[in-house]
Amino acid sequence: MKYLFLTFLLFFSLLMSPALTAPTEVILYPTGATVSEQFIIPKGADSATLLLPHVAIPESLKLALLKASEQKITGIEFTSILPNASDFKELEELISRLEKKIASIDDQIQSRTLALNYWKNQQDLPVKTLADAREMGKIIRDESISLLQGSTELRQQKIELEKQLKEARNQLQQKTGNNQRIWQAQVRFSQPTTIDLGLTYSYRIRRAGWQSSYSLNALPGQKKIQWVWTAKITQQTGIDWTGVNLKIATAEPVFTLTPPGIRPWEIREEQILRARSHIKTMAMAVPQKMAMDSVAEMGAPPAPARVEGQLFDTYDLGQANIASGKESRIKIREGSWNATFTYLARPLLSEQVFLQANLDLTEDFLPLPTGIASIQVDGVHVGQRNFSLYEKQDISMSFGSDPGIVVDVKTDHVAGEKGLLVRKNTYNWNWEVNLTNHKNFAVDLKVEDTYPHSGHEKIVLKEAFSPPLPTREKNQLIWNLALPPQGEQQLNYGYQVTYPEDMPVSLGR
Repeated sequence: MKYLFLTFLLFFSLLMSPALTAPTEVILYPTGATVSEQFIIPKGADSATLLLPHVAIPESLKLALLKASEQKITGIEFTSILPNASDFKELEELISRLEKKIASIDDQIQSRTLALNYWKNQQDLPVKTLADAREMGKIIRDESISLLQGSTELRQQKIELEKQLKEARNQLQQKTGNNQRIWQAQVRFSQPTTIDLGLTYSYRIRRAGWQSSYSLNALPGQKKIQWVWTAKITQQTGIDWTGVNLKIATAEPVFTLTPPGIRPWEIREEQILRARSHIKTMAMAVPQKMAMDSVAEMGAPPAPARVEGQLFDTYDLGQANIASGKESRIKIREGSWNATFTYLARPLLSEQVFLQANLDLTEDFLPLPTGIASIQVDGVHVGQRNFSLYEKQDISMSFGSDPGIVVDVKTDHVAGEKGLLVRKNTYNWNWEVNLTNHKNFAVDLKVEDTYPHSGHEKIVLKEAFSPPLPTREKNQLIWNLALPPQGEQQLNYGYQVTYPEDMPVSLGR
């Protein structure tokens, strides 16, 4: 019962924070968050004092009075203050009690160890009869078992208390570590309030954010891709968000209070080269100075702008509990895409064959920001990589190599001479590519290779191809093959190049 009380006291002391108001809504961005809170201003007050956590950005504070059309906010003053000692006094007292309790348990374990050693030593005492020996053995056994069981229970209690002590110390470190200071905002009103007024306010904080995490499962047999989009949320504010209305935004907001300055534009005649050079130097210097003045006027630089093509979407995740210092995961969306699957082989570069999915999401498009994706094929994890989705058409995804399709390449390269009177060099390439489908279903296989071209009129190139013949697209050779189950296909092709004997040539392969 005592341990249950200690556990309750620990969590009660962690939740109580008289200095700071509990957040009601949080909008998470990739590298920050906007926190909204509410405050009741009592009747007759001409000002209000708000306390913001140390991770808050004071200049981002926005306020709104509820149902107070005649009341105005006339000014805000910020002060950096040390945390109130009462915020962590209960934690310090709890840590002290836990340390004393652990020390007491250590003493009890030590006393039981000494008692156990005593009874072990009794085995060497002389006994007069067999009955006395049996009775002594029973006493030693019973006492040893009792001592061992008691020590085990005490060690389990110690483990639980040490967990509570570690958590309390972590919370105290978050409140007092590194001389962390909090922000005090003094809000002044145009006149004393005539009724109790509600004040809502929001501010930007650091040390919080979220990242996209994906699961992409290719199902070639069903011609679909199952996908799950998850938000991986972290916050190191030192305050647990309990029951907040949580939203996430796919890009950073840009806070800029001052518009950029207008640069002068003058068109005039350039007299001489020296003057032209001088004017050019001055023209470069003016914008630079103006830019520096603009930065000084705006203060801190704005948050990072969104990547080109990325839409600014907000997703309402409803009420959530996000603990400080821990990682949370919340599912955002899931679904499936219709896909056309093909296998891609580039046999002269690799003997691996890669599964490719082609999608058209014109009618089912959802922009997905960059994140780490778990890549699966028929539910089997094959790897992970960065993933994002900003296009609607002609989307191609690779799902790794498939050992079910085997590529075997045989090469025949021959160098020689041609001609009697006009001596020339020749070089011949010949390839035999064998493709085998070990799967029990037919596959569409795309084979690619580079098509050579001559870089000089005296370099003559001849080709030799056997059916099936490839198509040519942008200096590439492409074979589109349909391999039946357990089927095979062979490709035979090659080239001969002829060039003058005295011409240095780079064959390129």
